[in-house]
Amino acid sequence: MASYIYKTKPYRYQHEAVRRALKQGYIGLLFEPGCGKSKVIVDWVSCLSIKEGPQRVLIICPLSVVGVWEDEFADHCPVPYSYDTLGPKDESLARHRNPKQVQVLVINYDLAWRRKALLARFDATVVVADESHRIKRPSTKRSWYLRSHNRVPHRAILTGTPTPRSFLDIYGQWVFLNRKRFGTNFAEFKRNYIRYGGYMNRQVQGYLNVKELKQKIDADAIIQDKSPLDLPPRMYQRVPVVLEPEAWKAYQKMAYELFLELKNGDVSDAANVVVKILRLQQITGGWIKSDEGNIHQISEVKIKSAQERLEDEWNGNERVVTFARFRPEVQALTDFGLRSGVPTYMLAGGVRRQDRDDMRRRFQAEDGPSVFIAQIQTGGLGITLHKAAEVLFYSVTHSLDDYIQACDRVHRIGQDRPVRYQHLVGVKTIDIDIYAALRQKKRIQDIVMMNPKKFAAKLAKDLDLGFD
Repeated sequence: MASYIYKTKPYRYQHEAVRRALKQGYIGLLFEPGCGKSKVIVDWVSCLSIKEGPQRVLIICPLSVVGVWEDEFADHCPVPYSYDTLGPKDESLARHRNPKQVQVLVINYDLAWRRKALLARFDATVVVADESHRIKRPSTKRSWYLRSHNRVPHRAILTGTPTPRSFLDIYGQWVFLNRKRFGTNFAEFKRNYIRYGGYMNRQVQGYLNVKELKQKIDADAIIQDKSPLDLPPRMYQRVPVVLEPEAWKAYQKMAYELFLELKNGDVSDAANVVVKILRLQQITGGWIKSDEGNIHQISEVKIKSAQERLEDEWNGNERVVTFARFRPEVQALTDFGLRSGVPTYMLAGGVRRQDRDDMRRRFQAEDGPSVFIAQIQTGGLGITLHKAAEVLFYSVTHSLDDYIQACDRVHRIGQDRPVRYQHLVGVKTIDIDIYAALRQKKRIQDIVMMNPKKFAAKLAKDLDLGFD
């Protein structure tokens, strides 16, 4: 590595990660979002190519991240390379293959296992699983496909969730990264590290041999937070809105149904509780679905509050990143941006990859007021939007991972301004409980199920039911 010249200067931890990857031949990068995992991979591949000859690099990632890798290689790769993607209708492997250069082929997870016969002809020497928590469940097709590459000379996993919510998340990633570390028997892994109990002895009650497990993770992977980056501070702000009488009446009806299910402290159907919480969120967002399947707007207060805040930011010449959970909310925000005449970019399920990449680049490159609106499940992952310092959360999912990833689209390497996150929340509604749970790094359903009767009392107070 002494002869390697970086194209862009690394942080010390990135340099050490490259050195360790070269020494091991594989690497796990468990970096907080925004710490530069992709640059480490580009430099590692470049070093391997100098040392061993040009590599054939297969990168498997979520669809929203496919175009990001093109920018990462353009920014950081100092050696000759060719870059290509594989789509659902492509019949040839690469349009610009050159065995004298590093060959980079990028494909999304759900397409990779479907095109496995074509990918086998690529004969990758390096396989990278980006956002590798996507393969944490060993029984999924994407996990099985990655596992078939666990004998490739060089492998890497990249994830923005350094601390898994459950130790069960580790096995699926490690059986690809280093099959010798935990073995290839999932049942044995669970016996060694998971303590079960509860109903039919199938509920995770705790963990076993924790110190040993963490030592094994540390032997293969690097865990890195943002502390070396000296990023600007973050500010979190709640923006309360009061539902109109019609919307509040609909909310009370659904919330009362949830109260009845929780008040005795014995919940028979946890999935039904989650569905009711989701329905409450839809009401506070302003749109509900009728029994016939038609979308009906029931409230305007949250969308009007969002519009006011967007206008205030645009008057200050700001770019704004806006996240919402439900499609009608995303569409309403997009329509408002277009009506207002500001550059408006919308990322949701169904948007073509090429359009996603173009929108991201234009939002980052163009000066002046603009808005990037993303469905949080789609746009909260793997993309850089740090030219904005204002983030508006119209609504969120219950997933802590989704929320952290969304926040870190803006707060990452290259950000030089304090970042403000505004959260629109309905007064006396589930919005406030979800926001509080996420700020405590918890999921709302976990808080509800931990003590259903206590949450029922909280609902009763919000609804003025007099329950104690």
